[in-house]
Amino acid sequence: MKLAILGSTGSVGETGLAVARRLGLEVVALAAGRASSRLAEQARSTRASLVVTRDAPDEDFRRLLPGGCRLVTGGGGLVEAALAADIALVAVSGIHGLEPTLEALRSGRRVALANKETLVAGGDLVIPLAAGGGLVPVDSEHASFFRLLGGRSALPDERLYITGSGGALRDWPLDRLASASPADVLKHPTWRMGPKVTVDSATLMNKGLEMIEAHHLFAASYDRIHVLLHDQSVVHAAVERPDGSWLLEAAPTDMSLPVARALTWPDLPPAAAGTLDLARVGDLTFRPVDETRYPSLPLAGAVGRMGGIFPAVMNAANEEAVTLFLGGRIAFTEIYRLTASTVEAALGAPDLERTVSLPSVRAADAFGRERVRQALEGSRP
Repeated sequence: MKLAILGSTGSVGETGLAVARRLGLEVVALAAGRASSRLAEQARSTRASLVVTRDAPDEDFRRLLPGGCRLVTGGGGLVEAALAADIALVAVSGIHGLEPTLEALRSGRRVALANKETLVAGGDLVIPLAAGGGLVPVDSEHASFFRLLGGRSALPDERLYITGSGGALRDWPLDRLASASPADVLKHPTWRMGPKVTVDSATLMNKGLEMIEAHHLFAASYDRIHVLLHDQSVVHAAVERPDGSWLLEAAPTDMSLPVARALTWPDLPPAAAGTLDLARVGDLTFRPVDETRYPSLPLAGAVGRMGGIFPAVMNAANEEAVTLFLGGRIAFTEIYRLTASTVEAALGAPDLERTVSLPSVRAADAFGRERVRQALEGSRP
């Protein structure tokens, strides 16, 4: 089985490489945003035949690639990489994962999707192509739902519960949140993730995006998708059945299992090295979300219900605001304010195409990013 990894130098991409070695999969294509020494090292270790970078690499990088490896630059290379294998693990950031996902599904390939934005921004485009099991989620929550539901849609009277840790600031007093630094926010209590996702965990925007994903993946109405805070982070998802019983899936806080599942579905992967000792975990606690502390969660729910291109606007605005926060240019609490005001601006933007298509999603993404930048410039004295 041949595998392409899009976003190979990120945390999920690195996990995918390790899982591929364990499963004996042939990695034939790698893609990353930057032509780094790590990408070249990955290409040499896998003997990949195709490497894709968003930027134009220098000659030193080219010399580091293995013999016979073809280098492609620019966004179109992601589609080429996705079509070079039987399975594409899509773990690139932003909406860069949307087009390769669409093209891979159209061609009958499997997509192991670890990119939230693809479904948040373009779920209406992706899901019609995903019939027959071509799309398997990698996010730990949706991978758990996928297993609990056996790959089917949720029943009309089932409830889906997404769990979240609440992030690094979950126990901070509300009046201190505005003073939180990037270093404070990046101290996630249970997971090791990239900076952007770790910030989203602290705002709970990640759970809001996951609600939109679950709506698309499992054909569940928003009034049946809920979020619970779960400090231990070992129960990743739960399904409340029509008879009042619950199905919960617990697993280690390690992305190896959901990645391995997606690459071997419908078969179970071999046992991973890490195991979960519930006796050592001890108590499992669950509590409702305080929406005063986490206003991004109800915002995402409202935007998900709007549908159309508005989730793409919200996602892009949030990404841009998180980048500004990580760069020390805005306060932590400004992430929500800028995202919400951008969605409001989109509602009144007459030139923004409402019909969902690849061009309209890209335009909505650009609108969201530009509007946040404009808002930041406008707030300066």
